[in-house]
Amino acid sequence: MSRLEFVLQREQVISVSTVHRLLLVFLFSWLPFPGLSGQCLPTSWILTGSVLDDNGAGISSVDLDLIDPVSGLLLNLSSDFTVLDGLFTAVICEVVPPGSYFLDINPGSTQLFFGLSNIPVTINGNTDLGTFVLPDASIVSGRVVGETFEILPFVDLDFTDSQTGLAQVFSGDFTEADGFFSTKVNPGFWDVQFTAGASSTPLNMVPRELRDLSIIGIIDLGDVRLREGRLVTGTVQDPLGNPVVSADIDLRDVVTGEKIVTPGDNTNSSGQFSVFSPDGQMEIEVDPIQGSSLVPALSVIVVPNTGLDVGIILLQEGVAVSGTVVGDSGNIVPGTDLDFIISSTGIEIPTAHDNANSSGNFSVQVVPDTYDIAFRPSFLSGFAPRVLPSVEVIGNTDLGVVEVFSGSAFTGTVIAGPDPVIDCEIVLTDSITGAEVYMFGNDTDALGVFAVRQLPGVYDLLITPPIGSGLNEYVETGIDLTTDLNRAIDLLGAPPGTPPEPVQDLTCCCPGGVVIQWELGNTDYDLIQIQRQGVFLTNLAGDTLLFNDMNAPLESLTYQVIAVRSSLTSAPVLCTLDNSPVTPPAPVENLFCEQLQPEPTVQLTWVNDPAGYDSIQIFKDGVLEVEVTGATEDYISSGLSLGAHVWEVVGISNGLSSAGIDCTVDVTGPTGVIFLRGDANSDSLVNLADSISILEYLFSGGSPSSCQSSMDVNDSGTINIADAINLLAYLFSGGPPPELPFPTSGIDPTPDSLPCI
Repeated sequence: MSRLEFVLQREQVISVSTVHRLLLVFLFSWLPFPGLSGQCLPTSWILTGSVLDDNGAGISSVDLDLIDPVSGLLLNLSSDFTVLDGLFTAVICEVVPPGSYFLDINPGSTQLFFGLSNIPVTINGNTDLGTFVLPDASIVSGRVVGETFEILPFVDLDFTDSQTGLAQVFSGDFTEADGFFSTKVNPGFWDVQFTAGASSTPLNMVPRELRDLSIIGIIDLGDVRLREGRLVTGTVQDPLGNPVVSADIDLRDVVTGEKIVTPGDNTNSSGQFSVFSPDGQMEIEVDPIQGSSLVPALSVIVVPNTGLDVGIILLQEGVAVSGTVVGDSGNIVPGTDLDFIISSTGIEIPTAHDNANSSGNFSVQVVPDTYDIAFRPSFLSGFAPRVLPSVEVIGNTDLGVVEVFSGSAFTGTVIAGPDPVIDCEIVLTDSITGAEVYMFGNDTDALGVFAVRQLPGVYDLLITPPIGSGLNEYVETGIDLTTDLNRAIDLLGAPPGTPPEPVQDLTCCCPGGVVIQWELGNTDYDLIQIQRQGVFLTNLAGDTLLFNDMNAPLESLTYQVIAVRSSLTSAPVLCTLDNSPVTPPAPVENLFCEQLQPEPTVQLTWVNDPAGYDSIQIFKDGVLEVEVTGATEDYISSGLSLGAHVWEVVGISNGLSSAGIDCTVDVTGPTGVIFLRGDANSDSLVNLADSISILEYLFSGGSPSSCQSSMDVNDSGTINIADAINLLAYLFSGGPPPELPFPTSGIDPTPDSLPCI
């Protein structure tokens, strides 16, 4: 007999204060610890799992949030963070029903990872949630100021991929009240536009775009200065005086070369335009829409601080230069860029819509003249640029099929001691004729890397470092490009180290979830860089052998893998695959749903697609309830509230979802009162106060619950001291829970004579 039972049997009438004292005696005699310590109970459910980076290393100090999908409220978690090895052991410090919840994984603001949100998880007791991999992130920070260095709050930041031109939205892409910003982005090269609005300043500030920023790791841009805008207006007309509609207006600072961002810069139905520009000397370019026979116009204007009306800009009627670009094996070469250079002066003219389309076809409008026409295939195409010299263009000119030829890859790294040198210009001259060959993309990037293609041959090399760097030019004769060549060049004159060998046995596979694998060419790489379509994607540890491109676009893709050691890069190794969309699986058939009695449960049955699924997702009322194996063809949904519910069954195969098939059941229950056993004080909670209510009812004249079955914790059909003892044991020392209905409200599965209204 416990101490509490002995005392209660001796006493016939006990005051409320005595009950409270007896409860304390009971707690101290039953609990294995010296007193109450928070709200987490010995029976609380425990969630375990791990949070890793792309290389499989654990990430510490990551915050976890668990969200009720119905209320949207955070559940009370203890130890809701990861430790040094990325493991977590979180405790749910409140009673929750089994079911589906949402998990948020939130790295710190300075951790180089993106978080994960609204991950559906199913919890039914202690649960191992498995492993979560956080995508790598970089951080770009700085401060935005005005022309007189005043702080500009609430400036919007827009990010555009420098190579693809695709915009992407990132969280926190604006300045705070103090003008500072800190934004997590995907590692890579970005064009970042800063736009001040009415909440930033009453002045008209010209948006500014910083182009080709290498944002890898943590990058501080310092102060980004926006300049006050001066209104520039004008009208664009054709030779007959008709307005040119939807012509694009571009401005560029003649002194700095910076392209001015001019939102809303197309001409209206009257051919008029109105843009804001900083004051100073500007180059203005007007490009007609695609399909127009007009040619672009380029001129220089001086914008005063009072603004400028440039008057009428006339676009000349042009002639079309058209044709098709193919490779030396007869295959089309899409995306080839064309440049038109006046043969007599060497001046390149502005051209619009001057790339070959997906079929290799091009059509470019120019004024009649004699041109050197340069064709510039991408490096990834494998073809070298080609120049057609002295092409006389009098009228519309069809060049027919223009063949470009396979080129040797000349790649490498330009360094100054241990440091890469960016913005170096790479120039090749034919060693025999002394003629400079046409090149493009021949500037070193943020890693000091260059990658060009040229026809096989022997060339002299000139490397010109950026003005103001204090570095000398580099000259080397007799560069043999009869085969691909990768070089390391030190502008300080020291013999550079040997570049690392490229990776070996590169393969790309598995459309829908691209996996890239390779073997190491050397065992001492510092890192391995992955590029997709010629654009930086990520840096990996030097011993990595595999990369999973989870966000690969659904198109034909070319990947480059480059090894880096001591700031020197290997030759890129390429692999290509077609990642075009695969056919989603067929939906399930013959879905049938029916309610089972006596408990409010619903059974679902269906027939799977004969091709099979990897898994099957079952949604209830729009929320993922469970994910089952792909062979499953039935499921029971329990713990349902009364009323209409909708279930949807979705097959998953190769990462693609079938169409959802749904059914609706109006759930009804047996007659009877709904209550929660153990909830003696009818507050919809089961806690210490309910034990007090039971004891007060038994020994101090307290009022019974309107549903006395809720006080009958052990479902014995009577209310006695054992009910209070059982509830206390459950709450504080791991005893069995109250009988059904518990932990959610329901109808008594074993009705008795106790009143319940």
